[in-house]
Parts: sequence; C-alpha cells; structure tokens
Amino acid sequence: MLARYISQIVNQEDNYQILTTQKFLDNLTEITRETHTWLFPDGVILKCTEEIETEYYDNDAQCPEHWITWEIVESNNKLISPCRKEFFNLCQQSFWLKMQLANKI
Repeated sequence: MLARYISQIVNQEDNYQILTTQKFLDNLTEITRETHTWLFPDGVILKCTEEIETEYYDNDAQCPEHWITWEIVESNNKLISPCRKEFFNLCQQSFWLKMQLANKI
C-alpha cells in the first residue's frame, strides 16, 4: 500500500535510507522543484517530486498550491497500489493518507 510508505516519509520515521535529494529553482516560471528518493528495508524505492511557487501570495488560502507526485520507482516484486499518486496541496495529501490508513487498520 503506497500510503504506508508515504506516511513513513511524512512522519519522518527512521526505517528508510535517503538515496537522492535534488532542488531546482526556475526563475522564469518562479517555481522550485524538489525531487527525493528513498530506499526502504524491503527493497522498495519511492520517489517524490514537489513543485512550489516561489512567490508567496497571502490570500488567506489555508492550503496553497503545492504540487506533489509520489511514485514507486522499484517495487521489488511487491504489489503496491497505487504505483503513483498526485496531490495539488498538502491538505489533500494529508486527507488521503488519513483515509487510506484508517481503512487498513
């Protein structure tokens, strides 16, 4: 289940290894892109790409746009579903994780 792997990263648990971290700032589009990959003890490799607007608009938005894509790079022959998940802000990601993890208890 993809949500379990994402939850471990979001909650900063210690049972994974950081493989790569990259940050790119595009001044023309005013977007910062960060890409991270992690290796888990079961051989699964997870990648996250985040795109954030560098100019901050204070418009009372509780959850500003923050594009997040999670994807399984290596499943190590494990059935992980979904293999890819996209969110348009952190609130959406948080809600999805809460619902996914609540359904599997």
